[in-house]
Amino acid sequence: MNRIVFVVLTFLILLGLVLSLFAQAVILPGIAADEVEYFPPYEPYRVPLLAAGIAFIACAQVSLVALWALLLRAHTGVFFRPGSRPWVITISAAIGVATLLTLGLFLFLTFAEFPTPADGMESLGLWMMSGLGCLIGTALLGVMFVAHRLVERATSAQIELDGVL
Repeated sequence: MNRIVFVVLTFLILLGLVLSLFAQAVILPGIAADEVEYFPPYEPYRVPLLAAGIAFIACAQVSLVALWALLLRAHTGVFFRPGSRPWVITISAAIGVATLLTLGLFLFLTFAEFPTPADGMESLGLWMMSGLGCLIGTALLGVMFVAHRLVERATSAQIELDGVL
């Protein structure tokens, strides 16, 4: 792998981690407080939804760390060795947990009585976006399943080739 590509991708991953930590610590709590101040009936939902949002971002952070580990393995030329598979599984697990969180939000918005400040269109948009998030998460899980199988087979082939040589 080209050194410049490695450095740029590492920088982007670290930038994503820093920005996501800022979102967890500052942005999400600030938005939650502003929404409760704007519309007080949101108060009972503030903490659970904030916790779900922070957990969702934590899943993205876990995926970024695992992606960085895979990037480092690719840079050093040991990607198709036995140590890569756990990192691919880690990314799949993080995507799975994030998809379950999104499904929980979707089900909550579907079956719970959620107050809205105006005509309810905000709730409808959030419901539709959470449903779309469930579909995207499921599609990403499918892609990760294929990637896992490819890494597994390529690793097996590399081990067999090393045995022959």
